[in-house]
Amino acid sequence: MTDLHANPAAPADDGSALLSLLSPRSVAVLGASDNTVKAGGRPIDYMRRHGFAGAIYPVNPNRATIQGLAAYPSLDALPASPDLVVISVPGTEVEQAIDRCLAIGARGAVIYSSGFAELGEAGAAQQRRLVERARAGGLRLFGPNTQGLANFASGAIAHFSTMINEEAGQDGPVAIVSQSGAGSAIVYGGLRRKGIGVRYMVATGNEADVSAAEVVRAVLHDEQVRVVLLYIESLRDPQVLAQAARLAHERDVPILAVKAGRTRAGQLTASSHTGALAGEDALADAFLRRHGIVRVADFRELAEYCQVFVGGQRPRGDGVVAISNSGATCVLAADAAEDEGLRLVEFDAAGTEALRAVLPSYVSARNPIDMTTALLGQPQIFGRTLDAVAERGAADMIHVGFPIGGEGYDFDDFSAQTGRFASASGVPVVVSANQEWVAQAFRQHGVPVFDSERAAMRALGLLSRYVQGRAAVLAAPAVSALISHATASSTATLDEVQSLAQLAAAGLPAVAHRLCRDREQVRRAVAELGLPVVAKGVSASITHKSEYGLVCLGLDSEARVLAAFDELDARLATLAAEQGVEHGGVLIARQHKGAFELAIGAHRDPVYGPVVMIGQGGVLVEALDDVQFLPAPFSAAQAREAIGRLHIARAFGAVRGMPAVDAERLAAMLVALGDWFAGSEAGRAAESVDANPVIVARGDAAPVIVDAVVVRRVADGEVPR
Repeated sequence: MTDLHANPAAPADDGSALLSLLSPRSVAVLGASDNTVKAGGRPIDYMRRHGFAGAIYPVNPNRATIQGLAAYPSLDALPASPDLVVISVPGTEVEQAIDRCLAIGARGAVIYSSGFAELGEAGAAQQRRLVERARAGGLRLFGPNTQGLANFASGAIAHFSTMINEEAGQDGPVAIVSQSGAGSAIVYGGLRRKGIGVRYMVATGNEADVSAAEVVRAVLHDEQVRVVLLYIESLRDPQVLAQAARLAHERDVPILAVKAGRTRAGQLTASSHTGALAGEDALADAFLRRHGIVRVADFRELAEYCQVFVGGQRPRGDGVVAISNSGATCVLAADAAEDEGLRLVEFDAAGTEALRAVLPSYVSARNPIDMTTALLGQPQIFGRTLDAVAERGAADMIHVGFPIGGEGYDFDDFSAQTGRFASASGVPVVVSANQEWVAQAFRQHGVPVFDSERAAMRALGLLSRYVQGRAAVLAAPAVSALISHATASSTATLDEVQSLAQLAAAGLPAVAHRLCRDREQVRRAVAELGLPVVAKGVSASITHKSEYGLVCLGLDSEARVLAAFDELDARLATLAAEQGVEHGGVLIARQHKGAFELAIGAHRDPVYGPVVMIGQGGVLVEALDDVQFLPAPFSAAQAREAIGRLHIARAFGAVRGMPAVDAERLAAMLVALGDWFAGSEAGRAAESVDANPVIVARGDAAPVIVDAVVVRRVADGEVPR
């Protein structure tokens, strides 16, 4: 498959240099127009109207002035070298334009023009030539095929979206980074309609050079940015985005992302179960979760749920209190809270008494709090209720529902009280309201408003999971090693004995076993391992031994073990003679029984790097598709969280007198696999690992890997071991 985004490595930059390009002191527009509707006219118009204090250089050989500014016939005629050049000319003229940008010493160029990688290999080749020329001269490129970038703090608007005309620009705490130009404008419009200001709006287009991940990292160097909203269809720089995410968590700046393309069509071919199970979207989801990036569904949700993050309030836990003047809203809020995995707070005796002191006698002091129509005659009880809840420290988050507001309800007062409460207490508060005038009253005081109880609770759920994810990321190992995009030119499959030895050396719980080549070795194995045992034919040529009749289970006497050895030895000899199969001896292993069979594995993804998998095991592992992925390395907390997302994990708890599964040991096994596969010399030499089944018992028992296949990269002339 042709990689339309393939280009030379980007120059080293921690993000600060790129940030300066988002705040240019001078901008030239090549292909400038007097017509403010045309792409070459809009940025000039926008910059003039939004107070850009720097120099604007319209470039057009046919005009002396453009939009009241002196125009220049060419880039060479400019009085000074601009920081940024907007290129709004036909695609056939872009290469020449890049050469002129380099000749005058420009630092960056925004290429509106299309007709490059989006058209196929010929366009991709032309795009690569642009990058090679630009990087040779230190010129960074945005695009091509981009709507551009905008800085609403400085007024440097090199973006041609019409949305800027519809919704006036206003500086704010949000940065929008999008591979889609239209997408950047959709999110921008949604935020502005909610009264939220935007500092940066950057569309990266084809990403011939500057990637979305690089822009995210750059805007995080701006201390005024408090939320980053990201739209991507492909992830070109996963390591850069991982680094950006860690920087974001260090500053407590949430990144909300839409990763489009939720398809199971794989971007890789792999011989291992892990690779076959690792659909592109599953890996994208795992990558975003591993790095604490909040994934939402679409452009609307980016703008919608941004509200709950910009204020800076963070929950201390997952407990929510719901307050409303409607019993129906209380019920719906309670249902939505449970669906989001939030805990509906139960007030203790002191908390109940505190509420009874401020609520009318006919209002029940339990959560959800239904204030009925009491607010009509006693509007002050709303604020007192908020204060009573806060004083007890019972609520980590609060949902307020006003499904219908009308005459007699003082929403100016309710909204002011809510805004003051959220600011003073630090407790996140969301409101659900169906009437726009009610919603607007709360927005004026910086309170997030949603059009349903479910949406409001989803916002709190996302916020709560962000806080948990942030803590997990900061506690996890930082991403430091470069992710290799190359796969091994040559690989070798290790036999089961070699594979188990590799995993045992990595600290994983491999089954006790002996390799036997004669009957005397079998007798010693039985004496050392005890009974019952399993006998398996060993061959690196055969990974699915049961299909060849090479597995004998439940051998409970020495005579049966010896008979099984004779049978397997003869069968391997026949296969070796008839099919050239390697005869590696017979493995005698201790037989384990447990409550569950799981599978674990690891493989190297060309985009996301080393990835570890856990899921339901056995012969139906691919059919059941109950798996979770973790980009490695990761922490024990992240491993536990992944295990908890398995459907089978519902059965891991104590039930009907049976003890629970020791999830800590499962997590430790995953961490050991991830650390070995991503960090050790031996692990980095492995291309993939499949361990299936892993026998898991209830109670105080470690999991046991009873079968494994390791595929290693092999250098020329190397004998795999």
